[in-house]
Amino acid sequence: MPNINNGHSIRPLFRWGLVLFCLISIAVSGRQAFWYFSHGPVVTDLRIFMTGVDMVKSGQGRQLYRFDAQERAQVKLYPETRTSGLLPFNHLAYELLFYLPVFGFSYRTALCAWALLNLGLLFLIARLLAPYSQTLTQRTQIALALFFLAFYPVIYALGEGQDSLVFLLLVVLSLRSMDKGWTFVAGFLLALACFKFHLALGIAFFVLVLRGKWRGMAGFISGGALVGGISVALVGPAIFYDYPVMLRSQEVTTPWGFVPWFMPNLRGLLQWALARWLDAGLILPVVLLSSAIVGVVATWFILRCGLAKRTDPLDESVVYALAVLTTLLVSYHLHMQDLTLALLPMLILAERAVSAWQERVTIGREARSATGSAGWTIALAVAVSALYFYRIAAEAFPPLLVRGCLLAVPVFVLWLVGLKRIAEVRGQIADVKINRA
Repeated sequence: MPNINNGHSIRPLFRWGLVLFCLISIAVSGRQAFWYFSHGPVVTDLRIFMTGVDMVKSGQGRQLYRFDAQERAQVKLYPETRTSGLLPFNHLAYELLFYLPVFGFSYRTALCAWALLNLGLLFLIARLLAPYSQTLTQRTQIALALFFLAFYPVIYALGEGQDSLVFLLLVVLSLRSMDKGWTFVAGFLLALACFKFHLALGIAFFVLVLRGKWRGMAGFISGGALVGGISVALVGPAIFYDYPVMLRSQEVTTPWGFVPWFMPNLRGLLQWALARWLDAGLILPVVLLSSAIVGVVATWFILRCGLAKRTDPLDESVVYALAVLTTLLVSYHLHMQDLTLALLPMLILAERAVSAWQERVTIGREARSATGSAGWTIALAVAVSALYFYRIAAEAFPPLLVRGCLLAVPVFVLWLVGLKRIAEVRGQIADVKINRA
């Protein structure tokens, strides 16, 4: 875990300015979340999960991955679906167990209860990440949870009744387990996040497979067997046919849930940027090629830096940060609430930047080359600021709300900073080897 460097906190005026900004961000995002709470089930995603729970509880689990059956069940629960259109449940069925405790309530009570539960998860996540932010919190003297609440995707997830904070909690628990040397548990916890398997598999590839963490892979396979077994028990053998068919056809059947310009990833950004010049069919190869390049570069950096050995006590957090950023960028399907995952790499990279800056102040300017250039720190600050100012800027420019794809730009900048940090770790490893020789 990182050590706390002795140093003074930031000036009170700047600190209170940060607090004020966080409160403004929470108020602006919260107003949108309140709109979700007050406008009924058709404007939130909670009905997706309530539909799935209702079907399983009523003995219709074998039809869970059929659009017509889900539409009948959703219309029965929420008649407004007739005019707004179906939002189908398309995750592995075991996730419905998470939503089971709030199923018996009315819609608004269930949404409030789920938001309160997730608010508790957010404070738990902040507590679990405290060891990775000691310098940052010491200098700002601001609770980590306040920074997290000020991040728009977090409030968005709370207002939508989404599952993104559950996913983030499992990733953070996996990181903590990996740092403790519990590699099997780290892999097992990542497998529990397979309700969004395209994200869980991407992260597992970078933190487990590339680095030869075979115990972690055993844990991931064991966890995958558990969640798969529970899903089969809830749905039956129909899952092996119906689920792949649903995934292949959903973008055509319910296109309103797959608008690329809403997606803060490479797919969304390139679809938006190239729409004026290229047909959709020609943009897809560009998306796939760009995603492949980002994935290969991240793979090369991790393999080249030899991070399988625990030379630096923060190696694990840096690898998790890069794995999350790479997965977010290359994922084919991503929504605004999924960007809550960016809290982890933002925190890790910001902590490193603040620690490096404090080290330069303490040791002197001659340490600048060892602790990173000011240019990378500025790039990190600009990227984080863009992610945090997005929703506030949308108050003045409402079209930004339907251009979530633009957030792929600061995420990409964070990814570049993550690569830089990985390279610095490799330099530290080389220095250790030289000193030992």
